[in-house]
Amino acid sequence: MTSVVGRLAAIAQAPYVASKWALEGVSEELAHELAPFGIRVAIIEPGVTKSSIFAKNIDAPNATGAYDTHYRRMFQFYAAGIANASPADEVAHVIEHAISTDEPKLRYPCSWGGHGIIEGRTKMSDEDWVELGALPDDEAYFDRFQSAFGIDLRKS
Repeated sequence: MTSVVGRLAAIAQAPYVASKWALEGVSEELAHELAPFGIRVAIIEPGVTKSSIFAKNIDAPNATGAYDTHYRRMFQFYAAGIANASPADEVAHVIEHAISTDEPKLRYPCSWGGHGIIEGRTKMSDEDWVELGALPDDEAYFDRFQSAFGIDLRKS
């Protein structure tokens, strides 16, 4: 079990992103190593999923300085995610399919944001992705994010 951020870097989440990228890499490598033995590896990549972690209210960050913009935008993403989060049983069904099928895929993006964010990121160059995060104006950022990923972060 990794996360959608195992495939793209999310702002203001370096330790979490690093752990998920590591799991993606190890899992993909194990898929190569174990294939000759008939063992398949499946990576579950959920986006935002309803869980107790989001049960409490998350207040807007009161950050100032260099990271204010990043935290404000991350908060908008989480607010949109909480409003649209997929039920946990959606992820459970994906896991059930991955372990019960004879031909599991290597990766299963799922739940809110899982498919669209990964698909949108693959259509962007690395330079465009970095530029998106560096946009100084929130409206320009939200417009470009919506254009790339189909998610309006202002409606949360």
